Amino acid sequence: MKKKYAVAAVAMASVIFVGFPQQSKAGETLGVGVHLGTLGPGAEISFSVLENTRFRVGLNYLDFSLDGESNDVDYDFDTKLRSFSLLLDYHPFSSAFFLSGGAYINNNEVGVVGTFDAGEVPGSLSPYLETAKVLADVGFNTFAPYFGIGWRSNNGTTGWDIACNFGVMFQGAPDVKNMRVEGPIDVNGISDVQDYLANEEKEIEDDLSWFEYYPVASVQFVYHF
Repeated sequence: MKKKYAVAAVAMASVIFVGFPQQSKAGETLGVGVHLGTLGPGAEISFSVLENTRFRVGLNYLDFSLDGESNDVDYDFDTKLRSFSLLLDYHPFSSAFFLSGGAYINNNEVGVVGTFDAGEVPGSLSPYLETAKVLADVGFNTFAPYFGIGWRSNNGTTGWDIACNFGVMFQGAPDVKNMRVEGPIDVNGISDVQDYLANEEKEIEDDLSWFEYYPVASVQFVYHF
């Protein structure tokens, strides 16, 4: 199982970035909104911290499936994205653009189901099974740093706001665990089956390696009070 621990982290960016001029003093105190992006739909609240800065807390939720193939095994990757964001935005020179830093408390995971014909299974399996399945669980780091940029239409007054965010979540390399063969009998203790599963584990980690640096893009609709 993936490690579970509580983490709260906020990173402030101080790099100068020139954007469009906008009101410098944040008049609103609280923002409540929804968003849609590569981490799924979600909800978010935000509030002013210092001049030209806002702290954002949000939730994200998304399910989707991917297909892949390795050594004549057809894999279904049942992907579940679950995350909690803790982000700080900084608007250089009171601009509409902002730099964003912080972290996601990350519960992203992938369930793996692989199917293949009896003729493709390891020798120790073929006497027993006509078909078999390969199952595994894939997890990532619970603490995932984030850095990005964005643009906000409203950075200083009450009312509606549209914002765009672009960045990267660093959630670590995929970690395949509990890989096993499912069938009428338990063959997971057989040595060549274990060797086969070890090779498949590496193949799956290579196939999902792009998840290590997960691209984050979203559009937000927020009302500032």
